[in-house]
Parts: sequence; structure tokens; C-alpha cells
Amino acid sequence: MALKILLAIVIATGLGLTFVVSPNHFDAPAKTIRTPDKPANHYTRLQTVAASALGTREGAIVIINPQTGHVHAVVNPTLAFRSAFPPGSTIKSFTALAALRGGIVTQNTRLRCRGKHNREDVIDACSHPPNLEPFSPAEALAYSCNYYFATIGARLDEDNFARMLADFGFGQVTGIDAYDESPGVLADGTWQTESAIGEGAFLQVTPIQMAMAYAALLNGGQLLKPANDSVTRVRAQLHIDENERSVLLEGMRGAVTFGTAQKAELASLPAYVVGKTGTSTQLQGFRSQGWFVGLAFPGERQTGPEDAQLLVVVYLKKAHGAEAAEVARPIFEEFAGASNRGKDPIYVSVHQVSTNSTQRMSLDDYILRVVATEASVEDQPEALKALAIAARTYALKNLSRHEEQGYDFCSTTHCQRFTSMKTGIAIRPALVRAVTETTGLALHDDSDQIIDAYFSASCGGMTANLKSLWGEEAPTYLRGVRDEYCSSGAHYRWTGVIESQQLVNALRSDPRTDVGQRIRELSVVSYDQTGRAEVISIAGDRVRTISGWEFKLIVGRALGWNVLKSSRFNISRSGSQFVFSGSGFGHGLGLCQEGSHVMAQRGYSYQQILANYFPGTNVLEYSRKKAQNAQK
Repeated sequence: MALKILLAIVIATGLGLTFVVSPNHFDAPAKTIRTPDKPANHYTRLQTVAASALGTREGAIVIINPQTGHVHAVVNPTLAFRSAFPPGSTIKSFTALAALRGGIVTQNTRLRCRGKHNREDVIDACSHPPNLEPFSPAEALAYSCNYYFATIGARLDEDNFARMLADFGFGQVTGIDAYDESPGVLADGTWQTESAIGEGAFLQVTPIQMAMAYAALLNGGQLLKPANDSVTRVRAQLHIDENERSVLLEGMRGAVTFGTAQKAELASLPAYVVGKTGTSTQLQGFRSQGWFVGLAFPGERQTGPEDAQLLVVVYLKKAHGAEAAEVARPIFEEFAGASNRGKDPIYVSVHQVSTNSTQRMSLDDYILRVVATEASVEDQPEALKALAIAARTYALKNLSRHEEQGYDFCSTTHCQRFTSMKTGIAIRPALVRAVTETTGLALHDDSDQIIDAYFSASCGGMTANLKSLWGEEAPTYLRGVRDEYCSSGAHYRWTGVIESQQLVNALRSDPRTDVGQRIRELSVVSYDQTGRAEVISIAGDRVRTISGWEFKLIVGRALGWNVLKSSRFNISRSGSQFVFSGSGFGHGLGLCQEGSHVMAQRGYSYQQILANYFPGTNVLEYSRKKAQNAQK
């Protein structure tokens, strides 16, 4: 055995590398990995699911408890323990940590990506969408920006970075009781810019090392020995600043919601999953190899470091990091299912009308996509949070809205506008934060019941009254409030001009407004107290009366929604044209998005914004029972 070690060192030295090796366990006999502190069938399921997920692909999977180091399951221990590979972008979490500690960046430092990083005759192109806003460290981590990390990596001190990696166990055996465990490589004198993005000869890592290092990074700093018994063994206690950990967790959550691991749809599971993908090139080779490291917290939000429960490392040959994330998904599904057995997490099914397809997802994944669709240009965090809570409240109140069709919600304004990830919708980090930071919150009335919540683009100076708009009895919070904040918005004042014959044709499309071949007179008979047209009279060959809102909908369906933007308008005639002078965009009920934007700009919190538009209500945590009671 000593000859094997000496031979490995000689070969490495010939390549200009030097190993850092801890006390070895090479003579330990191979053992079956087990953790008796949990029911055996729990880990049997994880092992079975992991083996099935990997299938016939060449690779390895390691699953551990990040709090104790207990190894729950391993697929292909030869690759997991005895083989080391360049880590690719999984190293960027540690690069970010080193840059934060070295003062090279702060959590708010932003850098615009130039699309690629050049090294010798190789180009490391960035795979994220082009022309994004400058990245913070968390956003760069989520998008795995090669340019960002190569740029900050060029400023890192090699010795300090190497020492930090050694502190996390790289270049050392982990101490797992496995025959011929590899210490990997933490080399001396081979630092290059590409080392900061996990390429080259500077660092080579085994999957078990990767698991233990990430556990220490996110569990509060405990570098653990992998355990095959019920005893937790701490190899070292590292200091992880809470601000540093927060940046890394934000970036890793971003990776699964809008970044490199998005396609695996881990964010839709009833557990809070964070992760980091990596793709690297074989040393002296050309094929790529994919990594994914994922960590799961129970429930719908990330809590303290002591609450992380499952860590999964997937390594795949001839693959990319995104594929490794997809392999990990069934494992996290099993974890989420086991964690929620006996519980009743809220899942919804959404029908995408444009593609005639139905998707099932967690409530907050649905809310994230609603907010991304409705607030594509909103840049105020508090306004985004207010919208997320309003949208979530609406969803809770209207679960099973399309029960007869076999799903909960449609993707149109009949429910809430929703765009599937598969259609290329952009999920900005600010949107993720808004939904995540308001998880579990909804609007309640003074009886502690979930309310009817609505929102529109612009109320035009006063929000609508539910009764006069749609004829339903209006609770106090939906009777209309004056809004001084939306007066600077794009839709506060508008004019729509329609040719007489064009309007005739539009009105003839519906029997309620069909007055024949011409219109002699068109007028608003009455307005409600919010300034909206309550009753409209149409005189032609016949006379019809209709509500202002229904008139707006009929014209909108025929001529487009931008002609009459709301039912808050006056009517005049100019020759052969009818002129509509109005304000607002949409139905005007509840939250006014343009007003909310201005309130947030002026320093109001999301609670204050919602209290303004829904007077007498409170933002509180909801329960499944409340959601069931709220349904109409």
C-alpha cells in the first residue's frame, strides 16, 4: 500500500503537482454504509432512487446528512471515493467566499459580463442570457458567470485561496472507511485564472470531498468526517460569517430558480432546495463532465444552518452540470415526499392555454411565475413583495377555480396571467427574493380569514368598487380608495379613438351591444363613486344599455385591449370618430401596480402599500385550513 502512495506522489510530482495529505485510512476494510439513527427503509429508498436516477450513465452519487456527516446512500463508490476530477463551476462558491473575505468584492459589488473568458487557446463562454444587468456575487453564482469569477479570481492570492480550500478538506482524504480513498489534488505552483472557475490542474476533487466541503460551507462551519455509524465526528470548526453564507445561499437558490439548474425544476418541490452546477473538462482530455451539489431544507423557506437536512452530490461523465441537476431531482423528490408525509403542502395545477398543457407545481413556484409575468419591469423590492402577497392571497382564495376542467388555474387574466418557464420567461433575482421573503404570508381580514385580493396595472386615481364593477357585494377593503400615487404612471391618462364603423362592427360581435348598422348616440348614463362608467347607452337601429365594464370587454375582445384601457372614461364624438378620454389600465380593483411602485420609491414597506390598497386588512401567515375555508 505504501508503494501505491509513493507511486502516486512520484507521478504527481512529475506533473509539477504536490499533494496535501492528511492521516490516511488506506488500510481500512470496505464497509457497508448505514445510519442506524433512522429507519432502514428511509435510506433504502434513497439508495434505490439514486441508483435509478443515475441508471446506466457513468458517474457517482453521494447523499449525506450535512449536520452529522452520516452517509445515507452512495452509487458507484469507486468513482465517489477513489477518483478525483476538476470541479468546474462548483468551485465558484468557494471563489466567491475567498473574494468576499479578501475584500475583492462585497455582497453588493456588481460587474457586467462580457460574455466569455479567454485562456490560452480555450474560450470559456458564458451560457447565461446576454445583455443582463451587472451581476452581484449572488447573481453571478446563480448564472455561473465565467467572466465574473475569472475576473475576481485573477485578483485572489493563490496561497490564501489554497489554504482556505485545505481548511474545507480539499487535497485530503475525508476519513471515510473506504478502501483506497483518494486525497484528490490541491496543487502548489499551478495557479492560473482558470483555477477560480474550477478548470486546470490546481484542484481535483472526489465526490465525497465535495459533499463534505459543501456541508461545512452551509451547516455553520463544521467540517465533518463521513460517518457509517451514529456518531458525529467533527474534523474542524470553521468560521462562516452569516453575511457570507447569505450571499452563497442566495446564489445557490437563484441557480435552481432562474439560473443554471432551472430546467431541473427543483424550486417547484415542496422543500427548499439550493444548488450549484459545474461543468469541467477532463485533464488532458476534451470531454466535459458535469457536477451538481444540492442542499435541501424542509418546508418552503431556507432557515438556519442547523436546519439543512440533505446534501446530494452528482458527478456525471460526458455531461454538463444542468444534466447532473436533473439526475438529482428524483432524490430531492423522495426527500420532499418523506419530509411531508402526514403533512398537506399546497400544490397547484396550472393550465397553459397557449400550449394546451397543464403543469403541477408548488404554490410559491406558481406565484413566482405570476409575478414574473405581471411585473416584468418592476424594480422596487417592496412593490414586488406587495404584488407577490396579493397574487398569493388571490390563489389561496381561488384554489380549484377550474376544478371542473381538472386544474386549479388557467394562464389568462380569468385567473392570473402566468407564463411557463418553458416559454422563455425571465426570472430575475429580485423576483425570487420577493416571493421567497414573503413565503407563507397572505392578506387576512379582521376575522382572520383570507381575503379576496385583486391587482391591476393602474387604477387611474381611485381603485374600483367591487359591487358597481361586477355586481358582487363588496367587503370594506374593496369599495375603492383614492390613490394619489399613480398620477405619474404611464396609464394615468389615455385617449382612445375609434372610427364609427369600426365600433359598430365591434359592438355587433356581441348581442348585448348589437344596435344594428349604425350608432346614432353613445353616452355614459351614470358613473359610480370611483369615476367609472357604470351604465352605457347605445342607440342605433335599436337601443341597448350595458355596464361600462362589459362594454370595455366587448370592445377589447374585438379591437384589442389597448383601445379602451379601463372603464374609467368619458365619451365624446368628433365627426365619424368616437373619442374615449380615460384613466387607468385594467379593472382597477385592489392593488394598483403603478401606485405601488411610487409608494415603494418613496420608502413605504410592502405592509404599508397593502394596507393602503386593502384598508382594514393584515398581512399574516396562512395555514392550509385557512386556505380551504377561504375557497368560494
